[in-house]
Amino acid sequence: MGAKLGQHFLRDPEALAAIAEACGAGPGDAALEIGPGRGALTGPLLAAGARVTAVETDEALAAALPGRVPDASRLTVVAEDFLRFDLGSLGPGPWRVAGNLPYAVAAPILQKLLLWDGWTSAALMFQKEVALRLVAAPGGPDYGLLTLSVLMRADAELVLELPPEAFVPRPRVDSAVVALSRRSAPRLAPEDEKVFWRLAKAAFGQRRKMAAGTISGALARPRAEVEAALAAAGVAKTARPEEIAFPAWAALARALR
Repeated sequence: MGAKLGQHFLRDPEALAAIAEACGAGPGDAALEIGPGRGALTGPLLAAGARVTAVETDEALAAALPGRVPDASRLTVVAEDFLRFDLGSLGPGPWRVAGNLPYAVAAPILQKLLLWDGWTSAALMFQKEVALRLVAAPGGPDYGLLTLSVLMRADAELVLELPPEAFVPRPRVDSAVVALSRRSAPRLAPEDEKVFWRLAKAAFGQRRKMAAGTISGALARPRAEVEAALAAAGVAKTARPEEIAFPAWAALARALR
């Protein structure tokens, strides 16, 4: 996803090599690149020996991409918006994923990726503010629904931070790369996950309030019952949503289903 979405193109060679390494792509691996732009990351992925499928929404950039890399024999370019792209159309994987994501659509791209079971590892560039939310620990303002959505299906680690001068054109914010490893299965069964999101969305929708009250209202259940479930999960009845760790949210969902 390139110029049409105002993407900032990464030009730091060491950073590009680090992203290619963090996504885990090696000789013979299938690599999916999201938003290759001018091919700065495509080259290192090909150099690592991967077979690269690059999905680029800008038709001009997509058409020019094969001519921008030293060896395009292992490159397939798809001129399409990634958010509309049928991931099921990709060949057999497992897939390693990499991309310098446009800030405007980074979160929807991540959510689509998390729901796909064809990938094993990824290294994705985000606005630093968003990256910190992906890897946040409980207790702070960065911890929220985006954090929980990652934890449900993957493990995440912030591996690299980059200043504006690493890009052309220069963005007004810092950026960061997050490495993700997909879990073989979600941390909750489907019936529990449905309740999990009902609870979490209600609570984080009013994150300044105690979670017991908002959860009680969302489920139309007695507050005493919710407080008992919190206590069983090791959580104080006065806890606010950002103070509740993922395992406790999971325990609540199971208890209140």
